[in-house]
Amino acid sequence: MLLKIGQLARRSGLSVRALRHYDDIALLTPSARSGNGYRLYDSADVARLYRIQALRRLDLSLTQIQAMLADGGASLPQVVEQQIASLERQIAQASALHGHLRELQAQLAERHEPSMDNWLAALERMAASARYFTDTELHTLTTRRQQRNGDNAHLTSTLHDLMGRGLQPDSPEAGALAQSWIAALLDDVGGDEAMLMKLYAMNWNEPTLHMLSGVDRTAMQFISHAMAHRRLAIYAAYCSEAEMVLLRQHYVRQTDAWPILICALREHLAQDTPPASAEVQALARQWQALSLAKAAGDPALQAKLRHAFERESELRIGSGIDAPLIAYVRDAVQSL
Repeated sequence: MLLKIGQLARRSGLSVRALRHYDDIALLTPSARSGNGYRLYDSADVARLYRIQALRRLDLSLTQIQAMLADGGASLPQVVEQQIASLERQIAQASALHGHLRELQAQLAERHEPSMDNWLAALERMAASARYFTDTELHTLTTRRQQRNGDNAHLTSTLHDLMGRGLQPDSPEAGALAQSWIAALLDDVGGDEAMLMKLYAMNWNEPTLHMLSGVDRTAMQFISHAMAHRRLAIYAAYCSEAEMVLLRQHYVRQTDAWPILICALREHLAQDTPPASAEVQALARQWQALSLAKAAGDPALQAKLRHAFERESELRIGSGIDAPLIAYVRDAVQSL
């Protein structure tokens, strides 16, 4: 059975013009012609058209389809893999946008008529998130926050209450808040310490976000210092009382410098920058200096802190430091 071009167009849902174009570029050439020159398509042509339409659904160009059909579809597995990856990126982008819209919806419900500053801050948050996180990471953040149905508002309220009452970071209340705060953030990022550091860097470096979150650098320092005091309590099992006196004087002082350094090292680690590179070695020197400074310049105390950090998992929670980063820094130090 042979089909004329009009018949094939009606049966396939394509236009006559499209079929003529396929013929012009030798993608689908009819197997026969009628006596008066009309295109005639046989079953093999229809089967080829089916393959073309199937590949078009993968969002491939006609040139790509032509090349694939020429080599018998050998590259189809790779194409399918690429299309799956593309769809996953689109899903992540859509999920991130969905999260931003939900947040904006909540703001609209609370404020009824947001000011220009609020609109601009919301836009800045969207832009900032894209600068620090991949689409997949944003998808993780959005999904997990929606699952636990929380935006840390109660933690932020408690934080402002403690600071407003003049409580210090070494107070039990501050320590409990810091522990809950880090636990909530780790839940948001699925326990990924690298993503936790990205969150810290974004909120530290983007002042516009402070208006949205209600947490500025001073508040972030309060939390990090409270965590430092919690860690000091763990170190007490490894140090003498005299050493603890030194730690209380020097350890917390170095707290603010660590997250930025860890973020920088993690970025190089993610980019596969060689540990022997000048950039990483400069950061490794800062690491060494901070490690010694928090131990009051005492190498023996520094070694005790390192030993405790390796043994006590609670010291590592929320620090942004994990085994891959430690190995990376060790390699950089060895190559100094």
